[in-house]
Amino acid sequence: MKRTAFLTLFIATMAITFSAAALLSSCDDDGVGPGDDIVFPDKDVSYSAHVQPYFNLRCANYGCHEDQTRAGNLTLTSYTGLIERPGMVTPYDAASSLLMQKIDGRLPHPIDVPILINENQLKGIETWINEGAKQN
Repeated sequence: MKRTAFLTLFIATMAITFSAAALLSSCDDDGVGPGDDIVFPDKDVSYSAHVQPYFNLRCANYGCHEDQTRAGNLTLTSYTGLIERPGMVTPYDAASSLLMQKIDGRLPHPIDVPILINENQLKGIETWINEGAKQN
């Protein structure tokens, strides 16, 4: 009986451990590979062509900022989800936007998962906000 209880506890512990590892790794990778091909132009950044594809791949998935979980009370699956949170994006003022402060590291991410963004993507989102954060 003790062996069965131990085995059940062991299996449950392993399942939780692997699930937690999978969840954390889904919000993170080594920064190389999927997502690096999302390249932002120097100007005329499009929400639908550049910003949303980045969010879909890096943020709006696997228990993070998708519609079901809404980590930090934020969904990044749509333009509306992004702008409905006050202060998250301040059009024409990237420096004041909470989104920029989170992704550029001025404000910490609430869980110990680094934000995967390269310099081009960071500058692209900043440009999009400074160009008015349009739904284009």
